Amino acid sequence: MRVLILNPAYGPDFVKSARWYAKSRGRVQRHPDYLAVATAVLEQAGHTCKLVDCAAKNIFMPQAEQIAREFQPDMVVLQATTPSIDSDLAHAAMCKEAAPGCVTVAVGAHASAVPDDTLARGAGALDVVARGEYDYTLRDLAAGTAWPDVLGISYWENGTVHHTDARPLLDVNELPFPAWQHIDPYDYPDAAKLYPFITLFAGRGCAGHCTFCITPQVMYGRRYRPRDARLVVDEIEYDRRLYPFLQEIMFEDDTLTLWSHQDHLAAICEEILRRDLRISWAANARPDLLDENVFRLMKRSGCRWLCVGYEFGNQQMLNNVHKGTSLDRMREFSERAHRAGILVNGCFMIGAPGETRETACETIEFAKGLPIYSAQFTGLVAYPGTEYYDWVKENGCLVPQDWPEWVDENHEQRTVVSLPDLPKDEIDVLVDQGLKEFYLRPIQIWRTAAAIRSWTDVRTKFHGLKSFVDYFLHGGAN
Repeated sequence: MRVLILNPAYGPDFVKSARWYAKSRGRVQRHPDYLAVATAVLEQAGHTCKLVDCAAKNIFMPQAEQIAREFQPDMVVLQATTPSIDSDLAHAAMCKEAAPGCVTVAVGAHASAVPDDTLARGAGALDVVARGEYDYTLRDLAAGTAWPDVLGISYWENGTVHHTDARPLLDVNELPFPAWQHIDPYDYPDAAKLYPFITLFAGRGCAGHCTFCITPQVMYGRRYRPRDARLVVDEIEYDRRLYPFLQEIMFEDDTLTLWSHQDHLAAICEEILRRDLRISWAANARPDLLDENVFRLMKRSGCRWLCVGYEFGNQQMLNNVHKGTSLDRMREFSERAHRAGILVNGCFMIGAPGETRETACETIEFAKGLPIYSAQFTGLVAYPGTEYYDWVKENGCLVPQDWPEWVDENHEQRTVVSLPDLPKDEIDVLVDQGLKEFYLRPIQIWRTAAAIRSWTDVRTKFHGLKSFVDYFLHGGAN
């Protein structure tokens, strides 16, 4: 079977493969890693595949239509997100016209969370929603398995939507390496990373219970499934053979530093050292890893940078979103990373249940008091399928009336909640206040300059500066 795997564009530089869907404030792009693994699964099964990341390449409908007409797929897989859903379904309709008879399948968290709505919106254009972890679901569909026998799908039959049983989570050690030959690493700028870089998963799922995080709740489960450390490092070597010019590996696990899986992290670091791989790496992290020896081991194996989900600087707000950590623990994590020489980007949010201006300002001050290299602030976004979304709906705090309203007219991030003690407009102001107060401090300017080690650093920092200015010129306070 000929399978076209499409990540449709939605306006210039819109990011569809990240956890939050919008034109990034940092003007970054993220690799279509899950799609690339699914593509490799299909190719391993003998299918002819074409993966096109239209979002990263800014390939819009006319050019995407030309690609579909030339490739003539039997099946089209489309990654859908909340704000782009109508556009994604328009791409499904386009593919039906360009390749008559093709089966169209939507994947991703939004379609998985609201399959009935997705199929209703795409009636006549969308055939199937592959819910949750879709690698083997797509393989079954491509093999021609009768739809009632395919686990984890929703589909039209005689004018009615049918849902098959959920698919059990798979064994991550069975998966092939991503089909990265379909992408160009230079299409993914990010001021925080050494450029070009590529992403990698050391496992799937997350043992955390944060109410807002969509991927564990809808896609990959609230249980961390680690891959064998040797396989993880085999993939690093595979990536470097494929693209010898790579400067960095980014571990895109929801969090690589789960305290309950420190042995797994240590095993990866030790395997990198055993093979004498001289590679810089970065990772997403929870701020609750406290073993000094693990931090030092991470640094020795090439860890340069961590993207850390602190979320809030007020303990009650942390409790309200079930973060499962404390302010003291987060401070200690930051100090130990700093002593190990690992840079930290802190992720902070405003908009937890019970949030006030006072608690939001505590978060800003908390961020400024940490020994971290960079920070991002955002209004907490409620996506369908999450506990946080259910809470804002039940309490009348959701602002948008339809999915495209999750971003503004320029596809920038938009605050989607208005809380009883903190209206939407005030959240917007506080987000911008946090960014300005954090980055315009003399000590922060010095930290940024002091971290520059090469021309690659100069280039990425210049991209970051341009992104910061562009956001405040065109996207601030939506």
